[in-house]
Amino acid sequence: MKNILLIVIIFLCIGCTKENYPLGEVDDKVDYFSKREVKPKSQWNELDYLCDSMQRAYGIEIIYEYTPRIISGNTFFMPPQYDLALPYTKVVLDKMWLQPLKEKFPDFFKKETPIEFILAGGYVHFNNATATATAAGAGMNAQFYRLGMGGVNNFSLSKSWLKDHVVTLYHEHAHQIDHKYGRGYLYDRVSQGKYYGLSGYYTNPATGRQRTDDEAQKDGFFKPYGGYAPEEDFATSVEYMVKYPESTIKTFIAKNRDLESKYKMVHQMYMDMGINLHDLYKVVDSVVYKVNY
Repeated sequence: MKNILLIVIIFLCIGCTKENYPLGEVDDKVDYFSKREVKPKSQWNELDYLCDSMQRAYGIEIIYEYTPRIISGNTFFMPPQYDLALPYTKVVLDKMWLQPLKEKFPDFFKKETPIEFILAGGYVHFNNATATATAAGAGMNAQFYRLGMGGVNNFSLSKSWLKDHVVTLYHEHAHQIDHKYGRGYLYDRVSQGKYYGLSGYYTNPATGRQRTDDEAQKDGFFKPYGGYAPEEDFATSVEYMVKYPESTIKTFIAKNRDLESKYKMVHQMYMDMGINLHDLYKVVDSVVYKVNY
């Protein structure tokens, strides 16, 4: 018995050594989670001045300079190109997100706006820095004080790109709300046992084809990805309510009683926080399609 205990202790000690750290060889001089170094004001560029003015106006620090960040041992994201980060910050963050949110929904803005925003050049990469499996903000948004978005290096003034990106931003922010307050006991019970899981949300096993929104809505989810798991169900509900007008949402939820129930829960939750998601749709639609940049 003593020999077994000794072996267990030795194994645990070995498991804690640097050589067995998930990242393998670790450079102790690199702090992957540190903020950018304080840059002397004499070295500031146009984006630095813009970020400073936005921090004073909105109380959010925009971070665009940093070493490549590692969320976990196999998940990476990279800083953006300066020439794209500058117009992205001007158009998306200032004019399309923070300014309208502060003006139209001041209570929600005051209580729920994160204090940090990280710009990622590409998307979040899984397994290695050039992996094809990517996500818009996975892992960056697990803390309710920090929001991050990938795809900045794809910035475009195309109305379709801007709309997709902004509604995705609210999808990622919904994950923060979820982490901060939770979805609620009842929400997770509505579609319990009906989620597709990782292997079934993209391809419908019954047809062998990619799932459509219509199929997902008939199953109780706004889009196929919402059927992956409850946390994505919640976030995609917010995403679609920001993306589509109330009349269209009503046609979606008419297809399934479970979808209607979850819609009512999410809508009321955001109302209690000071924002009507149907009104937010109107604001987003207006800043995307009715403003020239």
